[in-house]
Amino acid sequence: MMRSLWHRPLGAKVILLCSLALLLLTLAPWQRPCAVTTNDRVCGFVTAWHGFGVWVGVLAAAIFVWESLPIALPRLSMRGWPTATITAVAGVALVVLTIAKLITDNEFQTGWAWVGLGLALVIALVGLIRVRFRWAIRGRDRDPERLPPSDPPA
Repeated sequence: MMRSLWHRPLGAKVILLCSLALLLLTLAPWQRPCAVTTNDRVCGFVTAWHGFGVWVGVLAAAIFVWESLPIALPRLSMRGWPTATITAVAGVALVVLTIAKLITDNEFQTGWAWVGLGLALVIALVGLIRVRFRWAIRGRDRDPERLPPSDPPA
């Protein structure tokens, strides 16, 4: 299984590790709301699993599972541009949901929320770079190199 992980492309490893880190980071305190009472100030922590954060966690888990499928099932080839496109679209959706989470809970945010946005941006950007690379090389493995026509014998 570890051999399958090391044979994955670098972009797949980055997305896999960042999605796992984001999934674990959703358990960190993304907000520190405080309430002022008559005698005291009471503060608490809120994780990302609230509101849009639920969808951030679910999508991060889905990206992690999607990227770990070739590791769990080595015969499953996921090197084409359609699979890279699915990862990129999921990464962009992850960024949009993370921004929506930051906007809806814009008060009392901690640094963990911004680290989560950074991880979501890394996942989306690496996914988009993979799409660009896969789009550039699509079809080359199917079409043999065409040789220029030879001159007719004189």
